[in-house]
Amino acid sequence: MKQIKILLIDIMLFLSFIVITGCSNTSSYTENENIENKITVAVSLVPEKTFVEKICKDKVNIITIIPPGASPENYEPTPQQKAEFEDATIYFTIGVQTESNNILSNVSDKTRVISLEDKVSNVYNDLKIGEERDPHIWMSPKRAIVMVNAIAEEIGKIDSKNKSFYDENALKYIQELEKLDKNISETLKNIKNRKFIVFHPAFNYLADDYNMDMYSLEEEGKEATPQHLQKMIDFAKKENIKVIFYQAEIDSSQSEAFAEEINGKTMMLEPLSPNYIENLESMANTMAEAMK
Repeated sequence: MKQIKILLIDIMLFLSFIVITGCSNTSSYTENENIENKITVAVSLVPEKTFVEKICKDKVNIITIIPPGASPENYEPTPQQKAEFEDATIYFTIGVQTESNNILSNVSDKTRVISLEDKVSNVYNDLKIGEERDPHIWMSPKRAIVMVNAIAEEIGKIDSKNKSFYDENALKYIQELEKLDKNISETLKNIKNRKFIVFHPAFNYLADDYNMDMYSLEEEGKEATPQHLQKMIDFAKKENIKVIFYQAEIDSSQSEAFAEEINGKTMMLEPLSPNYIENLESMANTMAEAMK
């Protein structure tokens, strides 16, 4: 009788072990399955990554092709990035030069490519740098709203079970962007001199949104000739412009030399910051202080 009891206890312990192990494996499998089932979203720039994060939270994997500090004009993806890029479910372009030169040729046939610049062009006019379309559309909160809507819509088509989640987050973020737009407008409304000079022409859309005029040391986005630089020096003196703005990704030495010529100073702006809203608010405050 005692042996039967011991045998029954052993059987019950064995069955309990199987159940626990089975549950553990199921949990592990489900967790791994969730990771593997996440779609991979590729973007070119850090601000786009911010938009995707605000919409999707942790429900997608994100690949950012152009890292912080690199130039969107000529950056070439590393072999590791190219390998990761092959797994992208969807890729959102934004129209910067290196996309056509160095990135799009690496896109897999299974990757869906969505042009955010075309989405924006359907709502707002494109601006030009010389004869070429100005790609810096993320510098406009109004255009950012169009991009956020497009990102939520396109990812929702692929990941339909989370569509309402994406739509809800997009709506919340758009409300924040609308508030940002109003705040910048308020910050910049009373500046007297609405003309400003930058080294690289990355702020055309920002100027367009808030009734300002941007001029750049670069000539149509290229290295300036001595004649153009002299023209800009004369212009700055005539318009009493005492500040030249430059961006973190570009060597500041030419901007500093120009500032000396006009008895002015340089101030840095960061068009590629991951903190999109905070950065644009800070940028507006910097410009308002410099242009008052």
